[in-house]
Amino acid sequence: MITELMRQEIDEILARYPAGRQRSGILPALYVIQREYGYCPVQAQDELADILGIAPAEVGAVVGFYTMLHEQPKAEYHIEVCTNVPCMLRGGKQCLHDFENALGIHHGEKTADDQFALDHMECLGSCGTAPMAAITDQKTGQIRYFENLDSAEDIEKVITLLKSGNGFRSLERWTPQADPNSEGAADGPYRTGGMEPRYLMARLNQRDSHKIDTYEADGGYETARRVLSEVAPADMVDQIKASGIRGRGGAGFPTGVKWGFLPQGVYPRYLVVNADESEPGTFKDRIVMEYDPHQLLEGIILSCHAIESEKAFIYIRGEYYFAYVRLQEAIAEATAKGYLGDNIFGSGKKLDLVLHRGAGAYECGEETAQLSSLEGYRGQPRLKPPFPAVEGLYAKPTIVNNVESICNVTHVMRYGVDWYKQFGAERSPGMRIFCLSGNVKRPGLYELPHATPLNELVYEYGGGPEDDNHEIKAIVPGGLSMKLLTPDQFDTPLDFESVAAAGSLLGSAGVIAIDARTTMVEVARRTLSFYREESCGKCTPCREGTAWLEKILLRIEEGQGLGRDLELMEYIAQNIAGKSFCPFGEASVWGLQSNLLKFRSEFTAQVERANPDEVGPVLPIRPAYRPNTHEPSGLRASAFAPTGETIVLHDDLATGDD
Repeated sequence: MITELMRQEIDEILARYPAGRQRSGILPALYVIQREYGYCPVQAQDELADILGIAPAEVGAVVGFYTMLHEQPKAEYHIEVCTNVPCMLRGGKQCLHDFENALGIHHGEKTADDQFALDHMECLGSCGTAPMAAITDQKTGQIRYFENLDSAEDIEKVITLLKSGNGFRSLERWTPQADPNSEGAADGPYRTGGMEPRYLMARLNQRDSHKIDTYEADGGYETARRVLSEVAPADMVDQIKASGIRGRGGAGFPTGVKWGFLPQGVYPRYLVVNADESEPGTFKDRIVMEYDPHQLLEGIILSCHAIESEKAFIYIRGEYYFAYVRLQEAIAEATAKGYLGDNIFGSGKKLDLVLHRGAGAYECGEETAQLSSLEGYRGQPRLKPPFPAVEGLYAKPTIVNNVESICNVTHVMRYGVDWYKQFGAERSPGMRIFCLSGNVKRPGLYELPHATPLNELVYEYGGGPEDDNHEIKAIVPGGLSMKLLTPDQFDTPLDFESVAAAGSLLGSAGVIAIDARTTMVEVARRTLSFYREESCGKCTPCREGTAWLEKILLRIEEGQGLGRDLELMEYIAQNIAGKSFCPFGEASVWGLQSNLLKFRSEFTAQVERANPDEVGPVLPIRPAYRPNTHEPSGLRASAFAPTGETIVLHDDLATGDD
């Protein structure tokens, strides 16, 4: 199954990783197999196991964990429509139905000619241009985003383009409004805005902003060249500490303080850039990587200088194929210039950078799960301590930083600590890229100082409610997992401390606006569906509890809810929060807890309207065979048991009450 050409490519992949750590190449090697066959046949998995020197079951365990690795063939074009909350709010469900109607199939099915397969999908990091779909060309493994699919006519355009064979002549995101002569390639990235001048997003709308020549024309790499020759690593760590940069991935931990945790004199040490941006409502890192990748590369060079690392990894989300390609090109450009590799900038220093693509697992955004995945295992979290800075990748000291965090390093070292601290709040300094999605007129990316009021972002920059007849009733301030804010809190400054004081967290700065057209029961159910789907399965509270909560919410939506379901959900949530192995378990119920607290009347109204008599749902009950006892009314024993046996069903079970 693994041909000689495939084996050569796999050998080249394995050579990127440290000696004795070839298992790290398991995901990219599986992509080679899937590109060849359209899925990962068991025989090819077994042959890969032999190459890696591990048991076949270990390869199978990896394939079964990641959603982007297929165990059965898909169609020529695999269409995945995002139906997560930000897309749901802007018509994601209708978009899915339009694809179903256009193709004559339901989601989860393939067309009879094996040309199209259709599925619904969790968040794809395209929240500002919802509704949308990601389409994979199974012959090449390429993925392209098709965005702003607002009508059935837009869907027909997509299908026609794919059938013409021109759907992948470009990997740029496709929109119905784009120039048809460019196969629908959009002109530039998302809508971007914010305070002028901008820094993190200054180059995103420039022509050829992803190329090294334009980056250098704007002063790119001058800072790295200067710092490597003039600033000692320890001095640079002190500057980053003094700047107060805080992590942009969600936790907000001070970057310089994290760097300071590295044990003295222990080498090698690694930098891992967390580009596994999977939190619904968050899409900033994707756009930076697609349209200004050299900004990130310069930040990596600077950060590796500070922590004295000669090897760095970018762990990029598998769905971000276009960003992956752009980074590959940027790394090749920087290497050709002598900015990566041996003797970078003539400084005598070396830096080897590995671009490592994930394969679809939200949990891999958690730093220890990401390290497990990078080492070639299922992406499940590890116990802390030891923390990664002490014992991380390959049991060596490791710093894990988010893409936006690393980009901030570039600007601090270019303009200085005092410049950086003039923006934002004392304990939350600097600029921030806010991702605005949901029911607003102008969703997109906005670069603003920390402490910008939430209502300023939503109403001034975002244009206010999408429909003037329906006010915004709730906002998620930091990605789908964060607790909801209500209109009386819309003046909250968007910094870590102020949002925490309001009862939520700033997180990844994914701001999702929800207007009065959407029931909060539906928001709660779709949120829990995401966390049930994305649970890594390691611990019982998260694995089982999210499934229970989803079932209850589905039952409420379907008209079989009971008043006591609300207390039951609160009880289950309390037994997940703080009792799971990693923080993602706790975060899975924050949204539901705040939803029940602030919008309880909507849940109660749904139950009372659809099930006023509180008739319990019909539950599947396994009958118990008890001979020589009475039959329950209306049930004949012969329907359930062998002749001569009768069954006892307690009345409360038979009626569905509990």
